[in-house]
Amino acid sequence: MSRPHCVFIQAQDLPFKRGLQGGGRPGVQVKILGIDAKNGDCTTIIRYPAGFTRKGPEHLRAHEEFFVLEGSLTINGLTYGQHAYAFLPAGHVRKSYASKSGAVLLTTFSATPKVQTGAPERGLFDKALLVEQINTLDMPWDESLVDPKLARGTMIKPLRTDPYTGESSFLYATAPHRVPKDGAKPKWTHSMIEEIFAIDGEYVWGDCGVMGPGGYVWWREQQWHGPSGSITGFNLWVRTVGGPMHNIFADKKSPMRWNPPYRPRIPAGLKPFAKGYVRGPNY
Repeated sequence: MSRPHCVFIQAQDLPFKRGLQGGGRPGVQVKILGIDAKNGDCTTIIRYPAGFTRKGPEHLRAHEEFFVLEGSLTINGLTYGQHAYAFLPAGHVRKSYASKSGAVLLTTFSATPKVQTGAPERGLFDKALLVEQINTLDMPWDESLVDPKLARGTMIKPLRTDPYTGESSFLYATAPHRVPKDGAKPKWTHSMIEEIFAIDGEYVWGDCGVMGPGGYVWWREQQWHGPSGSITGFNLWVRTVGGPMHNIFADKKSPMRWNPPYRPRIPAGLKPFAKGYVRGPNY
């Protein structure tokens, strides 16, 4: 994928546009968090209005992955409520879908999401990739899945692992006061792309600023960042692209700063919208 490095931008600062790129799903509003200009793979926030309804059958020639941020959406009789998750492979047929009260979904597409009517051609749909529905609120957190090199206090809820590439999607959370004992931590990077969306809490990038709910990251390979941590705790949606998660840590530790200035490393097209996270009052 040729999407440029992005660490980080707040989704709240990006504008909604009408309609899904590719011309499908009229009536929705879309924020594009990141997009590949060549093949159209993208990460978006889609707002379905109250009363939205559409009948099929129809399908996409792209994989569609989503996480419900707000409201609910019903697809083929299955209702996806708050923090529900699905991975619907290319060729997955939607016989109907609707949202009675409205919904906001974090959604990725593996290519331009052009809607096609009817059933897909033979061989397009791969059932091995299907994750039809997960209610993440019913899942337990698992500390054993976290890289042992990371500080204790972090947990994962696994959502999917691609059976062919090892790419994965998961929820990643930490309790408050995940701070280094000696005030310093190493920077780190990856051999693959890590995509992050902050659902709740604050994630502090020592070199880039404080990322709050709505913060979005497309962390390219071999790009160093950090150190990082959290005083408030956080809940993140994470996806790896180009292989399974592989962390690479620097040998040297760097001092941790808890209120660093907002210094994003983002594409030129996003810079006019980059305002940084503004924490609201707690009392």
